[in-house]
Amino acid sequence: MDTGVLYYKIFERTVLATDYIEWASYMLNNGKSAPSLNVLVSLSKPLNIFEVEGYFNRAITELNIAKPSYEESARHYVQYLLREIINDPSKAIDNAYDIYKIAREHFLDEEQEIWYEISEKIDDVLYGDNIKDITRTSLTKIIVLESEHQLKNEVL
Repeated sequence: MDTGVLYYKIFERTVLATDYIEWASYMLNNGKSAPSLNVLVSLSKPLNIFEVEGYFNRAITELNIAKPSYEESARHYVQYLLREIINDPSKAIDNAYDIYKIAREHFLDEEQEIWYEISEKIDDVLYGDNIKDITRTSLTKIIVLESEHQLKNEVL
């Protein structure tokens, strides 16, 4: 998990101790090195969130990483969700709805209006009258294609 994704979870207060460990592993696998990263990846359950956050904060300082803004981290998280959709279409509906919620809160532009339309289709399939007889398969295909489009064109 990259730094922007982790910070989004921190901003949203959904971060878990295991997220910090995953981040540290990601950083080490991408050529970063710091004593606190090594400590983070070596921690095992049961994890103490305060201890883990302490090592994370030290690692951020050691690596001289600037804290991204809430908006920047939201963009990273949306890109992460888009990649997840492409890599695992079974996550398409859940991730698309999350993207819609983030786009609604942070990105009010024309390119992101598609997520409102997709969220309406999701609601129709899952809860609504579904008068257009949209199937989960066809909806998943729409979501995957839009995800590919947005990543290819670097919409965010």
